[in-house]
Amino acid sequence: MRKAQGALEYLIIIAAVLAIAAIVVLFLTGAFKGAVGGGDIAKCRLAAATCASNIASGVYTTAGACTPSCIAACANAAGYDVMATGVKVTGTTCPVGTFACLNCSAGNTAGISG
Repeated sequence: MRKAQGALEYLIIIAAVLAIAAIVVLFLTGAFKGAVGGGDIAKCRLAAATCASNIASGVYTTAGACTPSCIAACANAAGYDVMATGVKVTGTTCPVGTFACLNCSAGNTAGISG
């Protein structure tokens, strides 16, 4: 009976190792990647937090001073707003409908989600 118990424990350990390996492979291949890249949202939130800090400390004195950094941070690789993926972020102002870009320019980190 002792030998059978040891064999069962080895089988359980092997199954656990295989399950962990499968999860790692799925993560590495991008199977768990959502519609919005987490890195893009995080980059946009960081820019919004920096903007809020600069507004609060008086570094930025105009409402649109944050906009250039927000345009760069809140657009994905294709140039679309990270929250409103159908709206292209171009020019020197955040276009209407660019939720992440507009929230970033206002220093509103809570308004940037994904």
